[in-house]
Amino acid sequence: MAQILIADDNKELRALFCLMLSEFNILEAENGIEAIKICENNKIDLVLMDILMPEMDGIVATREILNSYPRITILGITAYSNRADEMINAGAKEVLIKPIRKNILIQKVKEFTNKK
Repeated sequence: MAQILIADDNKELRALFCLMLSEFNILEAENGIEAIKICENNKIDLVLMDILMPEMDGIVATREILNSYPRITILGITAYSNRADEMINAGAKEVLIKPIRKNILIQKVKEFTNKK
């Protein structure tokens, strides 16, 4: 089963994503530094990475994770569509704009973890 990391500083949003993606193994991080540590210590298949987070934002964290673990797929998640290009340039496969509908989130996670 795919292991998904949700990196977002909003605790309630992480909880909602966990409910929406309950068929997957989920780990959580509240900032980019935690996301990197979790990727170092676990076999993560996909990261849902918020762009704006304290301590280290999702753009910097995406670059660092992909530099060390290029097989990990990262999908950006943000309410700020004007920063989507920065996330793609950092290596994210796609950027989903919040609020994200459940069916879209599940479809994208399955698409990028090859779970149909």
